[in-house]
Amino acid sequence: MGGIFGIICRGTVPKGALLEGLKRLLYRGYDGAGYAYLDKDGKLIIKKAPGHLEEVAKKIDFINIPSDIVLGHTRYASRGWPVIENTHPLSDCKNKVAVVGDGFIENYEEVKKELSMRGHVFTSRTDMEIYAHIIEEAIDQGAENVTTQLIKYSRMLNGAFAIASLVSGVKKLYVVHKGQPLVIGLKQGGDCVYLSSDIPSLYGFADEAIVLNENSVAEIGLEEIKVYDIASGQQIPLTQLLRKRVKYPVEVVGKAGYPHYMLKEIMEIPDAIIRTTYSIMEKYLRLASMIIYGARNVYIIANGTSLHAGYVASYYFAEMAGLNVNVVSSAEFPYYALENVSTGTVLIAISQSGETSDVINSVKLAKQRGAVIIGVTNVVGSRLTLESNVYLPIGAGPEIAVPATKTFVSTLVAMAMLSGYTGLYSGNMSRNEYEELVKNIRNHAEILRRELPRYSERAKLLSEKLYGWKDLYVVGSGINYPIALEAALKLKEASIIHSEGVQLGELRHGPMVLVKKNYPVIVIKPVEEQAVELYNKVAKEIISRQGLLITVSQDGQGYGEVINVISTPRVLSPMTTIIPLQLLAYHLGVRYGHPIDTPPGLAKAITT
Repeated sequence: MGGIFGIICRGTVPKGALLEGLKRLLYRGYDGAGYAYLDKDGKLIIKKAPGHLEEVAKKIDFINIPSDIVLGHTRYASRGWPVIENTHPLSDCKNKVAVVGDGFIENYEEVKKELSMRGHVFTSRTDMEIYAHIIEEAIDQGAENVTTQLIKYSRMLNGAFAIASLVSGVKKLYVVHKGQPLVIGLKQGGDCVYLSSDIPSLYGFADEAIVLNENSVAEIGLEEIKVYDIASGQQIPLTQLLRKRVKYPVEVVGKAGYPHYMLKEIMEIPDAIIRTTYSIMEKYLRLASMIIYGARNVYIIANGTSLHAGYVASYYFAEMAGLNVNVVSSAEFPYYALENVSTGTVLIAISQSGETSDVINSVKLAKQRGAVIIGVTNVVGSRLTLESNVYLPIGAGPEIAVPATKTFVSTLVAMAMLSGYTGLYSGNMSRNEYEELVKNIRNHAEILRRELPRYSERAKLLSEKLYGWKDLYVVGSGINYPIALEAALKLKEASIIHSEGVQLGELRHGPMVLVKKNYPVIVIKPVEEQAVELYNKVAKEIISRQGLLITVSQDGQGYGEVINVISTPRVLSPMTTIIPLQLLAYHLGVRYGHPIDTPPGLAKAITT
């Protein structure tokens, strides 16, 4: 993932425009930054360094660009560590092409192998570099072939990605949009044309944004913009493209137009789900699954939100791989579970930041006893990736808000894929069934994209009913019991109210005593058929006590206030039911006026 920002002007690029544009895209990545421009002789110049943009800008001048065209990038490391070779812009063998990218190319290795056999030398471990060499070949055949070559290869490549490139001696940007956003900014009477990963970043630079169609290639020049459909190769008239006004309050510009990072990140969950399915390369998934299948015993360790994802994963492994795994808080792991660790033990360590001190400490102790470590994290280059024998990047993209949302769902996706692939070795799942699983996950993401606004409106409405209460229950069972725990945690973090996650049957063994008139109880209706009768009994008892019952239901049926969510196969259910509950926590927190993104006393990662 990454943020793309380009500028083409009649005169010199406005002072500070590139830096400001990239700052507004930092939510898309902060593992490296750089830019490419053409000097007065048309020669391509590239400047870049790994690290956060603010630190990189102290070493490299992002303010004064001595050119009339520039292409910048801020990187989120997903494939390839955050080192200079992997930092964008990437170049070709002759240093005549600069490429920046966003997203994932699933089958890039096939094209990379083909290009390598033709003599191309690759200097990075990122998938986007193949486009630099694709364009290099096009230039050798004549610059007019660049767009034709881009269309040809973009038909062959699978994934969700966007790329932009700058070619030596050519004052235009070449663009591919295939599942990741790109927009062109125009200003009435202005002297510059802009390219960006989102519309809000264009605030103050452009009046209007042209939204490129998905599956399109574009040539962007100062005087002319040409857009082509990848499938047909036909040019698309600009009049057929969606246009939007660029008008956002200054305070939301860096949040992609949202009032809080938490809401922005919840709304990014569909994209995060799809990115996860592409970011985990099959060769590493295969290796991790072989290790798990051959293990004497398997532990999943994590803290907080990641621990709840680990609990869901235990259901996945049981159902899809026929394996029983032990899920332990990494804060508790050294005190009793460590005694059972020896050669033959596999530790699946989950940490969104990859820096959680309890996880790292437990990993080190387990390694000393001969355990093999499989790391699952959102941050490539973190301590967890360094300590792991194999690591799986979830690729959700940067998450700024302290309450984790999209990284939780992406972790569920990663663990479902890992469990399913392990099932190939245990015989519990066929190859066709595994491919169907991944297909269902991607289809689920697309449906979810359409449903999220409805979820948000319903959650906002129900937050009015919860307002004023400082205590409530969230109840679940089966595969959604961990979701009750996670939803209760989100309500604590974002709404700052006491909330307790309870197993459906356990509510009747003591906790029910607190339920009185209007006392809030949120129940996730079981997706396991054998538990529905218990749900009916518990729901009726809550109603008899005059409690405020809110049911999250996949079948459209339920007692009390119902939040209808999309129906999915059982293993995808946790990825569905958590989202309206995240939104409920968010809207309730907003209603209380809390600092949603930075709850008092909490940090994104506990590193000490």
